[in-house]
Amino acid sequence: MNASPAKILIVDDEPNVLKALSRLLKAYATVTVESAEEALLIAEQQAFDLVISDYRMPGINGIDFLILFKRLQPDAIRVVLTGFADLEGAQHAINEAEVFRFINKPWSNLEIVHVVESGLAHKRMLLENRALADQVRAQQKLLAEKDALIRALEAEEPGITKVNWAADGSIILDDADLE
Repeated sequence: MNASPAKILIVDDEPNVLKALSRLLKAYATVTVESAEEALLIAEQQAFDLVISDYRMPGINGIDFLILFKRLQPDAIRVVLTGFADLEGAQHAINEAEVFRFINKPWSNLEIVHVVESGLAHKRMLLENRALADQVRAQQKLLAEKDALIRALEAEEPGITKVNWAADGSIILDDADLE
């Protein structure tokens, strides 16, 4: 059984960039949009595994878009495509939008593919970690319930939970137990 391809949202105000990235990422289910506003409307209806957003766009810039997008889909990996370096903008993106990677324009196709693959692998790991943490919490709850039951039994019948077992599975009785 093949898993469905990862779903990627690409947001850029340049149609040629959208076409190029869509072709490059043809192994994935891509949705391309030319504005952050349109992308947010789509994100309210569809779930995405990863989003790539241009930094500079008319209207809502890429970082502010990703902050809003994160509120809608916190588990989606966020990537910024930028044609310039801006330390303050980068800090804002990392701190507020929790951007996974920055890709500079013009980009290397290998870099884009690598960032997408590693971003999707990162998302899988985060989701697996969350599932494992949920499992641990469930096990801890069961253990706490079992421990409470044992304490209640022990309070009602002192010594009932302290059984001496022989190697063959039989119970060893102390002389005190026979009296």
